[in-house]
Amino acid sequence: MNTRDLKPRGPWRVLHTSDMGTYFRTGTWLFGDPATPEDIRAWVAQLAQSGVDAYVQEVYFDGFSMFYRTDRCDYGETENLSRFDQMMEDGVNPLDIYVDEARKQGMPLLAGFRMNDRHGNNEAFFKAHPDWMIEELGHGVNFALQQVQDWFFAIVEEVPDRFDVDGIELNFTRHGFCFPPATSAESHLIMTDLMRRLRAMLDRTGETKGRKLLFGVRVPPSLSGCIDLGFDIPTWIDEGIIDFVAPTSYHRTDYNAQYDEFVELARRTDCLVYPALEGDVPGRVDVVSMDQCRAAVHNFNGAGADGFSTHNYDAYTWGQRRSRLLPGVAENYPAALDRFKVLKDASTVAAGNRHYLFHPLFPEEHFPNGYRGAPIPHIKAVLPRNTPDASANYRFRVCEDLPDKVDLPVGHVGRYSGTFNSFGKIPGAWLIFRAIGMVPGDRIKVSLNGIEVPDEHIRHIWFQEGRPHWEGRTLPPFTECRLTLTSPPGVYGDNILGLELFESATDAKGDIVVDELEVIVHVDD
Repeated sequence: MNTRDLKPRGPWRVLHTSDMGTYFRTGTWLFGDPATPEDIRAWVAQLAQSGVDAYVQEVYFDGFSMFYRTDRCDYGETENLSRFDQMMEDGVNPLDIYVDEARKQGMPLLAGFRMNDRHGNNEAFFKAHPDWMIEELGHGVNFALQQVQDWFFAIVEEVPDRFDVDGIELNFTRHGFCFPPATSAESHLIMTDLMRRLRAMLDRTGETKGRKLLFGVRVPPSLSGCIDLGFDIPTWIDEGIIDFVAPTSYHRTDYNAQYDEFVELARRTDCLVYPALEGDVPGRVDVVSMDQCRAAVHNFNGAGADGFSTHNYDAYTWGQRRSRLLPGVAENYPAALDRFKVLKDASTVAAGNRHYLFHPLFPEEHFPNGYRGAPIPHIKAVLPRNTPDASANYRFRVCEDLPDKVDLPVGHVGRYSGTFNSFGKIPGAWLIFRAIGMVPGDRIKVSLNGIEVPDEHIRHIWFQEGRPHWEGRTLPPFTECRLTLTSPPGVYGDNILGLELFESATDAKGDIVVDELEVIVHVDD
């Protein structure tokens, strides 16, 4: 299926997901302490005014309910959530206020449930049910057990019955495994049966309310990764169990995911696809920029998605993201929500500069066992020095109609003498990659989609001291290579960067590793 020309379906372009209060954190700049119904209404109105079309408020994690109390599980008495105690003692459920204000704003509100959050906060629950736990992971319940399924079903069932939500979202991304790792791939029938049971419950409850209740899932960003964890997305889509799927990486935007594989399944049905935009930048100390947001959403659009969702796009990623306590106001938040007004329209995304990041989501030197035990490959191209004519490839995805040339005219004083776009940037496209361990004297051949790039077209910058920790992920000495990106040899969609070591520097040791690429596109307007 050619997804690049597909038009989005459905009424939503921006599906915003908030977790257990990280959008207001411990300060009182968004929500007071104690919180009031007016605080909640102002927040929901802020989302609507920022361009959000539908809102998922997570109400359950780690055996805790949030924003309402129930006898089916404990309440999350965190420092953040305790501010709602007075409201509930006065007989007001915060979740009712969320729902009511969302309806006034014309914005559907869905209740979100983290399937198997493994932060390990609910110690009393873990101690009370040691036989329910997935022992290999330390925390997390085993959904292969019928009593676990019944317990979780009862928690979910109560919310659409008791509150006037428009549906539910199950967050399978937090944190991957719902079954013991050794048996997860073969456990998909178990999870699919639970999904059918939840769909039937929503249909029954919706019938009493006189409208359909929606069922969405947030899952890892590849079909193979979902199958490995026991999540049979093709069956969930083909049987009409789910109304939307939000492919989501573990905490960081995946620019390289092939979201079109979800789209091709979903286009056989009415199921909608909303890949996730996240606030963290892999391996960096800053937060995602507007150019990086445009690049991610541009790739989503090129894959034929119906819009985008958010995940971890909350206050803790802005301003004080590196402070674990986040004591005060997060800089540029919630102003960062206003980006949605631009990002929801494919034409305005295409009209702005874009910066693609192809970095390890969780580098193996820091996460040897993946993220919370979930396997996340560290994608890299490796050129071993002890192998004659060593070669390696790196796939990167840019859904871009690349320019056929990049004009960089130079005036008589040696300065760029061409035009600038309305953003103050030189129009064109550039590919940047970092060759860790490549030293002066090394010579590599670079190709793109099988076409060799002349060495004189590549700028080499030697970083003898590597990259320090205050600039992001620490790197040993490396060479940064930069070249203009045109078509040909670049193509729309998946591109292959080819590397070959044909001359090694004298006395140089260690492999040459490329695991960070960036593509910068400055529009010509």
